[in-house]
Order: sequence, then C-alpha cells, then structure tokens
Amino acid sequence: MFGVERENSMERHYRSHEVGPHPLEMIGDLVYSPGTDLPFGKRIQIGLTEETIYESAIEDGYLVGIRAHRAFLEDNNIANPILLDEKQYAMIIKSLLPKSLSALDRGLWRSYFIVGWVCVYLGIAAEDEDIEEEE
Repeated sequence: MFGVERENSMERHYRSHEVGPHPLEMIGDLVYSPGTDLPFGKRIQIGLTEETIYESAIEDGYLVGIRAHRAFLEDNNIANPILLDEKQYAMIIKSLLPKSLSALDRGLWRSYFIVGWVCVYLGIAAEDEDIEEEE
C-alpha cells in the first residue's frame, strides 16, 4: 500500500510540472490557438463571412528547417541533401531557435525544424518562391 501511495504522489508531482496544450478557438470552420497562432494578414471566406487566416508560430520551425538545409547545402557546395545526427541538429537548432517561445513551443519548433530539414532530404519541401510568399 505504501508503494502505491508513493507512486501516486510522484505521479501528481510530475503532472504538476507538465505544460498543457494551448486553448483552441474557432472562427467559422477554422480552428486556431490564440496563444501560438499569429495573424499574417491573409483573408479567407468561411461561410458567409471573411476572416483572417492564422499561421502557427511553430510552423516557422518547418520553414526555417527548409531554408537552413538549403543554405547548408549551398554554403558547403553539397549537391545532394543530407541528414544530420543528433549533435549536429542540436548545434544548428540552438543558433536558430527563437528565444521568445514557451517551453512547449520550443519543443514543437524543434520538431517542425527537423521535419522541414527532412522534407528537403526527401525532395518534398515547398519551393523557394512558396516559402518567400508565406513570409
């Protein structure tokens, strides 16, 4: 019995340090998170009303991952995309990660960065003009 009580108290202690997901809101049929999504001025027709499209601040990690991989290839005169090991990703991400993000958002940004990098490796990343348009 003592072991169960101790386990439960440890579990409660761990949960008290967890960061929950950001609250979501809806505009028409569009679900967004005011805590992490930033308006970028694009308008969209949702039903009978016109609303602003939101882009996740975390998606910036994806776009930075694409740009960083392409810049890495260009700077090092490498023709074929490459994957990095954990230490190499950590080094690059450390220099590019926005300092203003919460702990949860920093973790998501890192994940999106790696997805963007890998998309270049797989040849499925957005084209340069698409990335520039989104900025």
